[in-house]
Amino acid sequence: MDIGTVIGILGAFILLVVSIALGGSPLAFVNIPSLLIVVGGGFAASLASYPLKELINGVKAIVKAFKPGLPDPVEHVEFLVEVVNKARKNGILALEADIDGFYEKDPFFGDIMRMLIDGQDIEEIKSNAETALMKLDQDLSTEVSVWESLGELFPAFGMIGTLIGLIQMLQNLNDPSALGPGMAVAMITTLYGAVLANVLCVPVSKKLKYYKDLNLLLKESYILTVEAINSGTNPNVLRSKLMSLLGVRAGEGE
Repeated sequence: MDIGTVIGILGAFILLVVSIALGGSPLAFVNIPSLLIVVGGGFAASLASYPLKELINGVKAIVKAFKPGLPDPVEHVEFLVEVVNKARKNGILALEADIDGFYEKDPFFGDIMRMLIDGQDIEEIKSNAETALMKLDQDLSTEVSVWESLGELFPAFGMIGTLIGLIQMLQNLNDPSALGPGMAVAMITTLYGAVLANVLCVPVSKKLKYYKDLNLLLKESYILTVEAINSGTNPNVLRSKLMSLLGVRAGEGE
């Protein structure tokens, strides 16, 4: 669980709610038509921008911002170094007994280790791995893009809702008592759009991008591991490469 994401997003919403409650009636900030314009309009426009399946997957990816499911980098490095050490001592075929564990660790790792154990050429393994990485990068980038798009569309529809409210308000200029409430309702849509974009969409998109980059680095570490096994690289040399790749400093995790 990424506690930073939880504290950041919930904290921002709580601070806004408390500020509203201290400044007056919270119900004055509740307007269902405005919410429909901002949220409904934002998602509708996103649906026109992405295939339905990609949009659904992108929205569901918010879970990854709170629970990315990625391994600890220090433990990850030590795991891969141990795999290389075992292969160096006992031979590549000795890793056959661990193949289920490799798939459990990561299906991507399981696939390339399966190819290595089966005796496929290392260049062919790397080519297949790079192709899989390209598809993964595309999928993860789309998830990020969906939230970036919502972060742009919610404020845009907030402004549209405000314009609609202003037009409706101007139609009642002969009733001065209706101008104040009308203006307040018109501004609420802008508020909804700004809050949803800056408190939810922008932070989620940035966190998804961070985890996307880390995920790709982890996948790259698997390729380096397979190369090390194939060439008989010293495990300590691999450890240094992986620590540099993942930004792990010596002594971390001890």
